[in-house]
Amino acid sequence: MVDIFRGYLVSMEAYGGIEPTPSNSMIVVKIDCSQDDIRITYNTDESYELRITQDLGEVVRVSITAPTAFGVRHALETLSQLAAWDDLAGSVVLVNEVFVSDRPFYRHRGLMVDTSRNFIQLGDLYRTVDGMSYNKLNTLHLHLTDAHSFPFDSPSVPQMAVYGAYSERKKYTVTDLKALNEYANTRGIRIVPELDGPAHSAYGWQWGPDYGLGDLALCVNRLNRTNVCIGPPCGIQNPVNENTYGVLELLFSDLKEAFSPDVFHLGADEVKFGCWNITEEIVDWLEDQGRGREEVDFYYLWGYYQNRTLEKVDTVYGNIPVIVWTSSLTEENFVENVITPERYIVQIWTESSEPSIASLYNKGYDLIFSNSDNWYLDCGYGSWVGDGNNWCSPYKGWQLLYDNDPLEILANQGILNPDPQRIWGGEAAMWTEQTDGGTLDGKLWPRGSAIAERLWSNPPGKWRTAEKRLVHMREVLCLRGIGADPVQPHWCHQNEGVCYYE
Repeated sequence: MVDIFRGYLVSMEAYGGIEPTPSNSMIVVKIDCSQDDIRITYNTDESYELRITQDLGEVVRVSITAPTAFGVRHALETLSQLAAWDDLAGSVVLVNEVFVSDRPFYRHRGLMVDTSRNFIQLGDLYRTVDGMSYNKLNTLHLHLTDAHSFPFDSPSVPQMAVYGAYSERKKYTVTDLKALNEYANTRGIRIVPELDGPAHSAYGWQWGPDYGLGDLALCVNRLNRTNVCIGPPCGIQNPVNENTYGVLELLFSDLKEAFSPDVFHLGADEVKFGCWNITEEIVDWLEDQGRGREEVDFYYLWGYYQNRTLEKVDTVYGNIPVIVWTSSLTEENFVENVITPERYIVQIWTESSEPSIASLYNKGYDLIFSNSDNWYLDCGYGSWVGDGNNWCSPYKGWQLLYDNDPLEILANQGILNPDPQRIWGGEAAMWTEQTDGGTLDGKLWPRGSAIAERLWSNPPGKWRTAEKRLVHMREVLCLRGIGADPVQPHWCHQNEGVCYYE
């Protein structure tokens, strides 16, 4: 971590573009860390205190006190951002008198990156982790698989990538992901893998008949999709084929080897019953259970899938928390029958005005916010199927992201004093139907900085109070190699106070 801080100083000198002016000044950093935790979890204490003083001579003394190494990391990050390159002095300058006592407001502060719709190269993921660390975000949620591709190269089930990866060059091995996870952990970031199901499952799942396992997924690549599935492409896992759960257990085991996560994401959204309703194997199974083909019967089947899948998660990981997206299964009439608050955390992707948010909280569920009206980063582009704009347009500017306050959303639904332990925090979601490594940085940053400040400190003010900081943070990101979009002309950064509304 200290070496990373030194690297920041070197990057400032490189940015200056001239030989640094020799100086007798010295920075002495003293670190007091009371615990020896080496893995960041959702319960890690990330607080810290930072004090900078200057002796009468040329020595600047920095004192960092934190209970964990991850608090130390955040303190060093803050210290690095209190330094800047001075063109006139030809050196790095540092604030010489400051005291900071800091801790995050939320424990879950993240970005979700979809690696299935378009493959995201490892180098782009490493750079995303860097950008997150500069902003004290602590959770990278990888939506690893979807109907379009299965880029996870599972040692136990190699057929998934053989049938599902776009190419040999567009997949992740366990070794790849383990190295990424270690890199992220050093920078105070935990990776939460998502293996989506039962819907969003097509390419990668179609090999079952070739290996004598039957249909692991149904309606794969079906062209007439109306009322059958979300797509293109079409596809949903087969919940009545026992081999489906055997494959899931093997995949969970390989993902544990890669990430050793302390929480797992099962997806579980956008299930349409049309495919199950036209599949003889499903209809026969329901009949054997004494069920029919009404909506309530298919919810019973979905619940059966969730319970069986949770058994496999528990077999591999033990009794860890499990996250699911909001869906029709989390609505009033069904949620408590399957998705129990003792085991499941619900991630909100519906709009902030959706009444089910208050209902879920009142029923005892822990919540993570990614409401699509404010925290979806893929919005505001042309539709990828058909004409017009994509479904969640318009574009979500950083101002909208900054002002999206989970507590305010709950207050607007009558929940004024929520239990802070049950509001985990939030994530900005980067779905990649129209994104890959060539456009990732600009879509994530500096909008990701806006959500980072909201989730770290939950400030009482709105975006106007943060505008100058956001503009400067964009400069910091660019200095460190992140291709962040500009939000104003550079002149505004050099002339603070002129480009801002009163």
